[in-house]
Amino acid sequence: MTNNIIELIDVSYRYPRTKRTVIKKLNLTVPKGELLAVMGENGAGKSTLCQILNGIIPHSAGGTLRGQVLIEGIDTQKSSVGQLSTKVGIVLEDPETQLFTTSVLNEVAFGPENLLMPVEEILERAKRVLELVRLDGYEDRPPTDLSGGQKQRLAIAAGLVMQPSILILDESTSQIDPLGVVEVLTLVQKLNKELGMTIIMSTDKSEEVARIADHILVLDEGREVAYGPPREIFADTGLFKKFMIRAPQVSQLGAVLQEAEHPLPTFPIVLDEARDGIVTLLDSKSPPVVSGTAETKSRGEEEIETASKKSIISVDHLTYVYQPRDVLAVDDVNFDIKEGEFVAIIGQNGSGKTTILKNLLGLLHPTSGKVTVAGLDTSQTAVSELARHVGFVLQNPDQQLFAETIQDEIAFGPQNLGVDEAEVKRRVDEAIEMVGLECDKMEFPPALPKGDRAKVVIASALALNPEIMILDEPTTGQDYKGCHQILQIARKLHQENRTVVFVTHHMALVAEYAQRVIIMCDGKILLDSKPEDIFGQPEVIRKAHIIPPQITELSQQLPKSLGLPRTPLTVQQLSEAILNRFNNQGLGH
Repeated sequence: MTNNIIELIDVSYRYPRTKRTVIKKLNLTVPKGELLAVMGENGAGKSTLCQILNGIIPHSAGGTLRGQVLIEGIDTQKSSVGQLSTKVGIVLEDPETQLFTTSVLNEVAFGPENLLMPVEEILERAKRVLELVRLDGYEDRPPTDLSGGQKQRLAIAAGLVMQPSILILDESTSQIDPLGVVEVLTLVQKLNKELGMTIIMSTDKSEEVARIADHILVLDEGREVAYGPPREIFADTGLFKKFMIRAPQVSQLGAVLQEAEHPLPTFPIVLDEARDGIVTLLDSKSPPVVSGTAETKSRGEEEIETASKKSIISVDHLTYVYQPRDVLAVDDVNFDIKEGEFVAIIGQNGSGKTTILKNLLGLLHPTSGKVTVAGLDTSQTAVSELARHVGFVLQNPDQQLFAETIQDEIAFGPQNLGVDEAEVKRRVDEAIEMVGLECDKMEFPPALPKGDRAKVVIASALALNPEIMILDEPTTGQDYKGCHQILQIARKLHQENRTVVFVTHHMALVAEYAQRVIIMCDGKILLDSKPEDIFGQPEVIRKAHIIPPQITELSQQLPKSLGLPRTPLTVQQLSEAILNRFNNQGLGH
């Protein structure tokens, strides 16, 4: 008798009203108790595969499914979604599509109630899963009042409470703070190892995948292009170059050192392996080489230039309380942002980040205090007037798309501001060129891949010619390439001396792109400084559920006697420092 809990035999799938086959002749067997990560670029077919496994495809989504999908030996095409739900739980990328009850407790209890479980068992399970996802104390809160990350935690809790034999997580940690990702995936690993739950996880969180996954399936355009244990997948640098599979930062470092003919004793996929390997590779008794002077000088010049500019955003004793439930979201916050700054606002779910952004845009008005943007008091200024100065990109681009073509979408804003036709055309063309969508301007925006939908929203904001661009978690659900494309656009705006403010849970992007970082914690500012200063205080930032980028964590765990930088922000910075030891001191291979 087979031990496989999932079997796909020559599976192909095409969505309704489209000619494109999204999954192509896929064969896959998953043993009971496996933890399988599915990786690939946006559009590779990851979400489609997840929905095939629980019967949403084809029963709810329609379309054409060929081949055979077996769950515990049951053919999904001959079983209903309801019948499959007792075996397969799924948590989707967008929690809004899964939450519909009036309270957090009701949401978690809904599934077990429908299975007619005893009340005592339902309450016990609900209490346990809410504690695990850090939502205990929120039982009476309506899901609509939660932050995006808290909604995602609630959707995960609603899936976990059912204790299915198979749990599918489709990018379900994309909106959760860094420490929360570790906590949730540690819980997932516990369910997998201790309860034997089979886990299928679509994600780009490679650092966590390396730690907990048994195998990785890499998809490209609906086909399997690689399958194997994490060490085999992440050691294959060709996969990254061809399919943009982001390896853990320690693996990226290992690949650089290997290419430079100074390989670590074991190719690293987790932090401990990299730390031990570097200590072995470098003789800690060798005199360290002092480096980084040029970078420090550049930073210093940048700070002097910024200090001479005037404030374009001023937040003065901002307090905001959500009514009618009297929820204090932001508590006496003060900061100024100068013209041309590139600022990241980070912090745990529910820390007040999005509330601050909405106050900057005039979508919310301070309960007390004052917010001034481009010289305008936001509580006294119409949102339409603020839109002339501030462009805003939501974390879900679909909430901002409504026109029939990309061109019409981008033209809408300036047309409504009374801009003449020739100028509208110039702005549209310029915005489309900046985001790289010249070839697609007549396409229907909702039909685009998620990365391109986000670009359309950015272009729509750019067409208003704002002095300030605000991006609220613009990289949510984006693959490696999409994340960097969006932040590269933001960097271009910064280079044009526009002010950029962005919120994200992606610390590697904060380290690489931000000039300044503001950390929110429980509605207050915990720290406000340069990225290297922020990430150089790991014990402090952990209070806000922030973990430094893996490459920074690695350096902080290395002996100081090695003379390596303590807070490198990128793989390149640390690899150059290590290789300099060889180049300058003639250390042997």
